[in-house]
Amino acid sequence: MNQPDRKRLFITLPLVLTLLLVSAFAARFGIADLYAYSPKQSLEHWQKSEKIPTESELSSAINSITSAISWQSENAEYRDIEARLYYYRAIQLNQKKDFSGSRAMVQQAITSYRNSTQLRPNWPYSWANLALMKASIQQLDDEYQFALNRAIALGPWENAVNVSVTEAGLIGWKELNSATQAAVVKNLERTIKRNAPVLKQRLVAINKLAMACIHLRASKERKRLCGF
Repeated sequence: MNQPDRKRLFITLPLVLTLLLVSAFAARFGIADLYAYSPKQSLEHWQKSEKIPTESELSSAINSITSAISWQSENAEYRDIEARLYYYRAIQLNQKKDFSGSRAMVQQAITSYRNSTQLRPNWPYSWANLALMKASIQQLDDEYQFALNRAIALGPWENAVNVSVTEAGLIGWKELNSATQAAVVKNLERTIKRNAPVLKQRLVAINKLAMACIHLRASKERKRLCGF
């Protein structure tokens, strides 16, 4: 190999290697997205139809998102999807009266949301759901309170965040300091203005409507939610 050929090789080889590396990363992302597509669509369908999936549907979705994560482990959205699927599994087990199994699934959802917040620390939905999952099994610890406050700070005008924060805050009300309680009440007032029907449905479901009404000052918002 003559001198000009060697020079061209030294110039082009790094470029070729870089292109190969970029292509490999792109391929991994593409494969991961293919695996994640089906469980993501299934979750949207189950939520819109208010349907609890069958065991086989849920198992298939969990297997798919696990495969997606194996290809792209540092994807916060995949971790959120994983958490929501584990929560559906918890609901299934709860309906079967397998309460220990249901709690274990909620704990796995907590782990997934925790991973998501580490990967995407400014995403309020993950913080709100982390707080709500912990509240649902009475893990009212420092992590619960931190997640609740992060959700309030990062997502004050996000409807789904507002509803989850209200639920999580009222469930763990007695463990909150006065500043966080006040923040939860302000969040509750915003939620009534923007999403009162959904909020009322959720509070009735967790038996916290009366508690919410007690802590609201007299206003149009309270009358809309509580009737007085």
